[in-house]
Amino acid sequence: MKRLPLLLLLLLPILGFAQPPASIGLDMATSLQDYDGSLIPPRAYPTYELYERIMTELAARYPDNCALEEWGVLPSGHRILTLRITKNVRRSVGKPQVLLTAAMHGDETAGYWLMLKLAEHLLRAEPGRLLEDTEIFINPLANPDGAFPRGGQSLAGSRRGNSQGVDLNRNYPDPDDGAHPDDYAYQPETRIFMEAARRHSFDLALNLHGGAEVFNYPWDTYRQRHADNDWWRRISRDFASRAQTASGNGRYFQGRHQGVTNGHDWYPIAGSRQDYMNYYHRCREATLEVTKAKRFPARELPSLWKYTRTALLGYLNEARRGVHGYVVDANTGKPLKAHVSIPGHDYANSDVFTDPRYGNFYRFLSTGTYQLQVSSQGYETEWVSLNVKDTQRTDLRIELRPRMKPTELAVRKR
Repeated sequence: MKRLPLLLLLLLPILGFAQPPASIGLDMATSLQDYDGSLIPPRAYPTYELYERIMTELAARYPDNCALEEWGVLPSGHRILTLRITKNVRRSVGKPQVLLTAAMHGDETAGYWLMLKLAEHLLRAEPGRLLEDTEIFINPLANPDGAFPRGGQSLAGSRRGNSQGVDLNRNYPDPDDGAHPDDYAYQPETRIFMEAARRHSFDLALNLHGGAEVFNYPWDTYRQRHADNDWWRRISRDFASRAQTASGNGRYFQGRHQGVTNGHDWYPIAGSRQDYMNYYHRCREATLEVTKAKRFPARELPSLWKYTRTALLGYLNEARRGVHGYVVDANTGKPLKAHVSIPGHDYANSDVFTDPRYGNFYRFLSTGTYQLQVSSQGYETEWVSLNVKDTQRTDLRIELRPRMKPTELAVRKR
């Protein structure tokens, strides 16, 4: 089991991880109001009750592009709520699915507000093709029991773990340390997100935390690099550069190596959701540490939104790039469940599968030439050579021919 090194624990205050007093700057909004057309209080965090009302109201105001999903209810009665945001949300079509969540650690508060702000921005102000081309899932409060352990009125008593004191970012199956790396049973929150990952086909994800200003890319558990490490480094640097530029003063998002780190290089952990999603669900998920202060002062939230908005939108737009493919039966055009891999490149489950409902797959790659191997049970394997530019989209339609049965082969030989 991987543990946080003692030396790092001693250095946390120096590195900017020190916690301010619990109640300083955590101003709370209690009622639904109009802020120049916005539902999100500009310099306050919503109480839990107001959070539920805002989520409900966003779905009600924008019914064509937004639906509220309840992924589960905790024993406390707190709900795990997610907004599904896409053009024509009631019509199910194959698009890359992107998941953003925040406040997995209940005392890391900034992401909670940021995700509400981002969701509303996508619905109110996003003029481009992002919603046409992607399906975005936003869960602003992944650990409501940790954020609001004393009722729902204040974040002042917020804590890292859930109601049982379990660190949810150590509670997932780990590719190196096994099913229960923290020796705890899967918590209700963990089970809810594991079920959501099974039910959906997430392709890209971002998990917002607090305590540093750095983009943390896989792996957390492995020393070895991800097969798509070059791609990860490029999008990490893009995010950091956008955030640094937007801040104007050059002082924001400078943690580790100018805002970028490999997870294991920073400090190895087991049971992170990032590694779980990458390994077990082939979803490219990263961990975003968005503020040095965990309990982030509410009065500074508008500035934080200004610094991160372009970077967050840039990350979402990565889902519109890379290889966008469909695999179908050559005779009928029926979508197929298929395995898409790059032999000699892929390892540690960096390969992907199609969504059998639509036959679609998405593969995010750095610039280069690749040989894709596409296979499906009962079909002839197909090889596809393609040149990829990592800032562009490459469209593919791959038709697999049914494999002939022995009797058909015998007839042909005659």
